[in-house]
Amino acid sequence: MSRSAVAIGTACGFLAGVLLIVAIGGGSGDTKTVTQWHTVTVVSNTITNGGTVIVRTAVPDLVGQRLDVAKDRIKRAGFDADVQGGGTFGIIVDSNWQVVDQDPGPGVQLEQGSTVHIRVEKP
Repeated sequence: MSRSAVAIGTACGFLAGVLLIVAIGGGSGDTKTVTQWHTVTVVSNTITNGGTVIVRTAVPDLVGQRLDVAKDRIKRAGFDADVQGGGTFGIIVDSNWQVVDQDPGPGVQLEQGSTVHIRVEKP
């Protein structure tokens, strides 16, 4: 069995369900116990690192996008953006700039929270 299959199996076993017992005190001193199940779905490209779940996501294709749109797509995918370029005065209005290069390229699987480097120029 591959290492990633073992990691996914471990993550699924660990996160398959969490039993939550809540004790609610009644007015007459009686105690009620409520049992709730919480199920966590683990995506297929998830790995575990000693109990920590690491989620990998594909980097979106950003080249040709306006900077404001690209930054929004990066944020929604769970990444941080490092913007390079902007000329003498820097970037004042994001929508006035266009992405001309990105690293890593589109489709590369990265851990969420990783940084995507983009270079912009005036269209």
